[in-house]
Amino acid sequence: MQLYWKAFDQLVSTDHIIDNDLNPIYHFEDQLVDGAIIDIGCGQTSPLIRYADITERRLIGIDNEPSQLVKLRSRMAEIAGADSKAWELITGDLMHSQLPNGPYAMVIMYNILHFFSLDECKEVIAKIDQHLITGSLISICVHSTKHPANDPANFDALAYFKHFFTQSDLDTLFPTNKFERLYRADIERDYERINSKVAALWAEKVITDMKIKDHRTKADIRRDATTQKSTAEIINVYRKR
Repeated sequence: MQLYWKAFDQLVSTDHIIDNDLNPIYHFEDQLVDGAIIDIGCGQTSPLIRYADITERRLIGIDNEPSQLVKLRSRMAEIAGADSKAWELITGDLMHSQLPNGPYAMVIMYNILHFFSLDECKEVIAKIDQHLITGSLISICVHSTKHPANDPANFDALAYFKHFFTQSDLDTLFPTNKFERLYRADIERDYERINSKVAALWAEKVITDMKIKDHRTKADIRRDATTQKSTAEIINVYRKR
């Protein structure tokens, strides 16, 4: 994945990330309570890049890959014009690391929960809930059961993504006695052209890094990297009661 993000760095500009960030939580910004904005599993495509230039709130990003956080900070500084002591970018494992003290006004978890089993997700949400207050917002994006990687005939289908979600799964994680759902979208979409370009460059970096000479193996890597051309996601925004 480090090679993937090197390809991403080469081809995807910070402006492109901001322009293509369609997180619905922005529609509820006028309802934000006091507290930090935290993005868990932030990577480089984080809304923190956008917020770096428009808020003085405490901004927290958590990712298990330090190089991602270095690049994220660079992109945030690019947009804001300078680095800030209000930005806390932390290397951590969501299941085993302690979360920074709250309260959290906004929690963003995009493309992270499907790397955990449903039981593990319950543990994660319980850990986050300790730092929420009434009015805290949570924006979630997960792979749905319609995702092309969800292949019941493939016994290895859950080796990488641990769970594909239904709306019922999410409502179990965010029960109505604790959370109000403000927004729901069930999305199936093709990848942008830039995604295909990044995947193709990634394949070439893998081939070079692993010093692969066999033509059939090269062809397999290129095919595997560029085969997936679509995704299926459920996006929800919740408010803590």
